[in-house]
Amino acid sequence: MQDAGLAVPLRIVHGRDDCFTLAGAMPSLPIDDYYELLGVDVGADDAALRQAWRRLAAQWHPDRAGVAATGRFQQIAAAYEVLSDPLARAAYDRRSGRGARSRASSAASAASSAAAPVRPARRSAPAVMLSRLCGPIDLLFISGAVRLDEPGYITLALRPEEAAQGGMITISMYVDLWCPACGGGRTRPAAGCRRCAGAGTVEELFSAWLAVPPGVGAGEVLVPSAELPGMVERVRFRVRVAG
Repeated sequence: MQDAGLAVPLRIVHGRDDCFTLAGAMPSLPIDDYYELLGVDVGADDAALRQAWRRLAAQWHPDRAGVAATGRFQQIAAAYEVLSDPLARAAYDRRSGRGARSRASSAASAASSAAAPVRPARRSAPAVMLSRLCGPIDLLFISGAVRLDEPGYITLALRPEEAAQGGMITISMYVDLWCPACGGGRTRPAAGCRRCAGAGTVEELFSAWLAVPPGVGAGEVLVPSAELPGMVERVRFRVRVAG
């Protein structure tokens, strides 16, 4: 699957306003719940966090689990954003009294990475919805919040204050999936397939959840936190900061 230079095969969602109901602050979590929520140990490394996040995001994504799962998905996303950021995680551990245990469990990891170049840690996306940028993609095209400026990317037009603050965005659209019945002709002939009528692909509604880190810059690429299995092309967003 090519990753660049191809137009995103999205479809416009008409008459849907699911995402507008999510505007405002996301549910907060008790400070001691983040590790338990992701099902990881206090000393979990980046690989363990990513594995837990991908598993839980696939399980609780509203496109799979239904609208009722939105709150849980937001909680999981907020927990991962904190624990995957070294500075945010350290502050979280200090506030929750986990600092000593975390230092002991991560001592070996810290020693092994001592010689690695140090990159400045970036703050995680705050747990608030950027409601102006949420909703069906057809309405966002009309408002100018999103555009199609280059092949393979959807341009996300942020205001300077939105880029500085960061937050969470969810955009609904239709995308093409390889037919799960015939595999798009890869596992069996697509001709005669009842599911895709021989086309090899089917359309599914997809809600792209984006975490926008504070201080995001123009030209940066954002990818959805979870994708539907079998997507023909990845959906990617490029940030544009309107002056």
